[in-house]
Amino acid sequence: MVPVAGIYIHIPFCSQFCNYCDFYSTTMLGKRDGFTEALVAEIVVRSVSFIQKGFKVGTVYIGGGTPSVLSAGQLGRILESVLSRYPVSVSEVAPPASDSVSLMASPEITVELNPDDVSLGYARDLFSLGFNRVSLGVQSFNDAHLSWMNRRHNSAKALEAFGNLRKAGFRNISIDLIFGFESLSTEEWRRNIELAIELSPEHLSCYQLGIEKGTKLYRSYMDGSYDPMPDEGSNSQYALLQELLSQAGYVQYEVSSFCKPGFESRHNSSYWDFTPYFGFGPSAHTFDGVCREWNDKGINKYILGWGQGIRGFKSELLSLRDHLNEFIMLSLRTVKGMETLELSRLLDNYAGSSDSAQTTPQIAEFKTNLHTLLEQRHLHQTPTHIQIPPHNLFLSDTLIRTLIVASLG
Repeated sequence: MVPVAGIYIHIPFCSQFCNYCDFYSTTMLGKRDGFTEALVAEIVVRSVSFIQKGFKVGTVYIGGGTPSVLSAGQLGRILESVLSRYPVSVSEVAPPASDSVSLMASPEITVELNPDDVSLGYARDLFSLGFNRVSLGVQSFNDAHLSWMNRRHNSAKALEAFGNLRKAGFRNISIDLIFGFESLSTEEWRRNIELAIELSPEHLSCYQLGIEKGTKLYRSYMDGSYDPMPDEGSNSQYALLQELLSQAGYVQYEVSSFCKPGFESRHNSSYWDFTPYFGFGPSAHTFDGVCREWNDKGINKYILGWGQGIRGFKSELLSLRDHLNEFIMLSLRTVKGMETLELSRLLDNYAGSSDSAQTTPQIAEFKTNLHTLLEQRHLHQTPTHIQIPPHNLFLSDTLIRTLIVASLG
C-alpha cells in the first residue's frame, strides 16, 4: 500500500497582525511576487524527495499568515505546481449521503481565507482552480471584539464572505471561533455559537485564546492591561460550545474541532495519527515518519535562498521517547484517544532503547500516573483505546502533561 502524505504550504503575509497570533508572518506585501517564485521553486525541487520516499498526496492545506492576500492566480499557480508534479492519492471513501459532490473521493484541498478578501469573484476563481475546502477566519461575530483582536473584517463582512463561498459552489467550509478572553461574556459567546449554527458550516474550529510570547496580547498581559479569563470561565464557555454544537448535530472529534458527520478535516487529522507531511514556505515543518525538518524563518532569506536553489532548514531525528510522547500528546487530543496496542508497542520499544535501569522507572511512573488518572475517571478506557471523556477535554493539556515521559537525566 502506497503511503499517503499531506502537503502544507505556509503563506507568511498579513496586512496587519492580530493581537494574539505568534505564527511567522510579515506585512511586506511587496514581496508577494518574489515569494511565489521562490515557493514554486521549493515545491518543484523537493518533489524529487517526495517521490523517492514513495508518497502520494492525500491532502493539500494552504495556511498562513493570510493566504488570501495573494491573488487567485498566484494561489492557482502554487496549487498547480503541487498537483502537476506530485502523485495524488484518490480515496476510496464514499462521500456523505447528503452531499451530491464527491468531496471525499478526491484530495482535500484547503485554503485559509480572511473574510475581508472574499468577494464573489475571488471565491468563484478559487473554486474553479480546484480548491474544495475553505477555512474562514471569522473568530467572532462581535464587532467590538474583532476590533480588539485587530482583525480587518467586521461581522457583516464575515456573513457576506460565507454567503459568497456558498454561491461560488463550496460545500465544505470551516469557520474559526475564539473563546475564553477577558471581555467575552457567556451570552456573547452563546450568540457567536448560535450565529455559526445558523450559517451551517460543515466544520468549526474553536480555540481558547492563548497568550503567546512576542504578541501584542502578551505585552498587554505583562503590563497589566489584559487580565485573562479564569479557567473556570473558559471551561464554562467550552462546555456551552460542546452542548450547543452537539444539539445542532455536530460531532466533536478533537479538542478544538467539530464537524457535521463525514466532514472531519482530513488534513488536520493526519497530524494526529502520524501521517507524514511535507511543509513548504518559511517556517513550515516536514515529518516523514522518522525525521522532522523545519524551514528557516525570514521572507528575504527564503526568497534569496531559493533564487539560488538553496533550502535553509534544520532537522532532528525523533528518538523512541519522542515517538512515545508525541503519540500520547497527539492521540489524547482526539476524542478517539490512544490505541492501547500501539501504546504497548511504543512502551516496549522505549524500554529497550537504552539502559533499562533508567527507562524502567520512567515507564513504571507513566503506568502509575495512567492508572491514577483512570481511577479518578479523568481518563476512560474502552476495549481498544484510552481517551479523555468529553467533559474533561478542556483539561487535556494538564492531563497530557501528567503522562509525558521526561528525558533521561
